[in-house]
Amino acid sequence: MAVHTRLSKGDILDILRIYRIGNLVNFSGIQEGIENTNYKIKTTKNYYILTIFEERVNKNYLPIFLNLMLNCNSKKICCPKPILDKDHKLINNFKKKKIAIFSFLNGKSKKQWSEINCFDIGKILGRFHSVNKNFKKKITNEFSLDFWKKTFNKMDRSKLDSVIPDAHKLLKTELKFINQNWPKNLPKGTIHADLFPDNVFFEGKKISGILDFYFSCHDFLIYDLAITINAWCFKRGKFNQSFFNQIISGYQSERQLTKKEKIQFNILLRGAALRFLLTRLYDKINKKKNSIVTLKDPIEYYGILIFHIQSQERFNYFK
Repeated sequence: MAVHTRLSKGDILDILRIYRIGNLVNFSGIQEGIENTNYKIKTTKNYYILTIFEERVNKNYLPIFLNLMLNCNSKKICCPKPILDKDHKLINNFKKKKIAIFSFLNGKSKKQWSEINCFDIGKILGRFHSVNKNFKKKITNEFSLDFWKKTFNKMDRSKLDSVIPDAHKLLKTELKFINQNWPKNLPKGTIHADLFPDNVFFEGKKISGILDFYFSCHDFLIYDLAITINAWCFKRGKFNQSFFNQIISGYQSERQLTKKEKIQFNILLRGAALRFLLTRLYDKINKKKNSIVTLKDPIEYYGILIFHIQSQERFNYFK
């Protein structure tokens, strides 16, 4: 979530005219995140979220993403529910951009979390994989190996090394290693691919819902788990084994990992770290001057990647 596209009160009023969700009371831009523009809207009926889909989201897949959210809602996985307009459409156009309105999700993300929270994170991810195993629409992961190589090649070496010294050399070596060793035959299904702490809301100690389905795709299930482990089990560069154990336990309460998945986990964790390190570096180097965006720190994922590289031979994740 972020504010790339700025809307006036008149713009918001124009959009609300095509919905039956009440009259505008107030609205405000949401600055957290980096991908899409989001506004919190209060009407005479309720609170809603207006999302304007920006360039990194494939617009052809929007109906699939929104139907996935509807499927999750129907299976008791709480997430924002897409709102139909007066013509029973989920997606509209405004100023040459795709937009949608969603129900407002109560709660807020956590800056600090517990082992119990981590168990629940693993459990909801395992449930997400289980309830969507028969989801018919399959989206290829467009942010996988080919994308990583293209993103790396777009970045100027001197600019890259100015953010992280000698990053170019390390990334080039790691890309080669991952390309040669990436697994081919692991269980696949619909994955969330972005289950970061700011995409999970809590009310008190319980998860109230998950957000941002716009990287969802069909890929290795354990790759999704690797993304989640990297996002929740590192603090200031230090790996938290207890958090890891709880996420794995929660996940396996819904879906058991295979022996092969466990054996391949290191390279999946490295790939998951590399994917977000590359996009964070690219965003930092190419930040737009006129956008109000909270950028994510690439240094964090550099440390995570180094940890997994060094853990290849000597570290047993599943203690």
